[in-house]
Amino acid sequence: MASHPNKRRDIRTSVSCPVYYSNGDFHASGMTENLTNRGGCLRGTHLVTVGMELLMLLIPSAKHALIIKKAKVRWTDEAHFGVELDEADCGTVAELDDVKIQRQQALVSFMTH
Repeated sequence: MASHPNKRRDIRTSVSCPVYYSNGDFHASGMTENLTNRGGCLRGTHLVTVGMELLMLLIPSAKHALIIKKAKVRWTDEAHFGVELDEADCGTVAELDDVKIQRQQALVSFMTH
């Protein structure tokens, strides 16, 4: 039996939080299953394809969110899929109810399901 070395650079931590994702043609929602600063696994309401680039908004708490400008789909299994992340494409949206931040983020559309 051949062994397969773990090619992941980081240990994936179980993280369950709401996520909204879009490629510009669709807007969908889902939940994260695990996540690191380099990738993650999600379950979503819209099927994606390998190679697709997604804009994602993760909401780990009521007051904070993480926007990911580019998450590249690496594998899919129906509604279950994995993405590769680049830290340069990730940014924190601080207080979501802060009027100043809402004005700065005016070009970000709210994704509804």
